[in-house]
Amino acid sequence: MKILVAVLLFALTGVSLSETAVAQGRTAFMVYDNMFYRGKPNTTAAGFIESNILYENKIWLNDQDYGRLPNRAAFAALVRLHAAKPGPLVIDIEKMPLKGPADVVRHNAETLATLADWAHEAAPGKVVGFYGTNTLSKVPPENLSYARELAHHVDAFFPPVYTFDDDRPAYEKRAQEAFAEARALDPKKPIYFYLWPQYHDGTPKQFQFVDASYWEFQLETALRFSNGIVLWSPSRYDWNDSTGWFAATRVFLHATRSEL
Repeated sequence: MKILVAVLLFALTGVSLSETAVAQGRTAFMVYDNMFYRGKPNTTAAGFIESNILYENKIWLNDQDYGRLPNRAAFAALVRLHAAKPGPLVIDIEKMPLKGPADVVRHNAETLATLADWAHEAAPGKVVGFYGTNTLSKVPPENLSYARELAHHVDAFFPPVYTFDDDRPAYEKRAQEAFAEARALDPKKPIYFYLWPQYHDGTPKQFQFVDASYWEFQLETALRFSNGIVLWSPSRYDWNDSTGWFAATRVFLHATRSEL
């Protein structure tokens, strides 16, 4: 990379990394590693923090009794099994949205709140939250009261801000919207964007790795509108830094830590 991220951010926004961090009231921009690439190197040496995720198919095997509260002891055992890494525990439940008839929304909100409470009990001191899709993101206005109540039961927000195209203004707008929605639910809890260094499936460039320049832009955008990122990937792809995205992330992280 020809220009350090700090210089790029100042040129784009007129503020330094440290000024941005102070404006959002944080002391460090966190980079959590939730990637499952085959052949992934040890990223902790670069300053990444290993994170945890508990998928819904582990809670409800084969969708059996999906949406009903599982056995509490069995769920607690799952949480402990999937919360061993030092980063947050993100519970990924995507088919229980706060949308639809009032009784469905109420049931979903109460079930999700109970699972978050149980997770806290099973993993004391662990930051617990829900992956954004269909839980605490894109909630219809008429159901915001349920979302605000559910927000009391989590420690942070984890909205996905993935790559669908090369439209930078559109990407920034989605990041701003994710930030605004989380802040409307709770003005103080941290926000961690889920980023994926590949283009999303179903897009013209699906599964291609994002080039370093565009990835830098996404990191800079996350710095402005979040407290950190969770890097994610599925397990069916091999590790690949041919576009320089990982090298860009390391430089970015070094710059943010040096500025604070």
